[in-house]
Amino acid sequence: MTTWLALFERQEQSGLSAVAFCRQSQINIQTFYARRSDIKLQRTSNKFVHVKREATTFESRVEDVTQTFVLKHASSTLSVPADISLHWLA
Repeated sequence: MTTWLALFERQEQSGLSAVAFCRQSQINIQTFYARRSDIKLQRTSNKFVHVKREATTFESRVEDVTQTFVLKHASSTLSVPADISLHWLA
């Protein structure tokens, strides 16, 4: 990896395009781009992002009288028949 990093740095300092640099250095351009992409991916894939989420509360109940399932969240209410297909509901 170190030699590729040095190679990428040499290309940038040369002022040549990647294609011209690879042609001059007798490097396969697809390999050059693939290694550069791999190294960029390795550098970014090891970073974690902390995500903070707010706690939410849900209230649900099954009403015996009407046989409906009621889901309340904040100011919203969803009522569905208690015998509804779970596949459809999902």
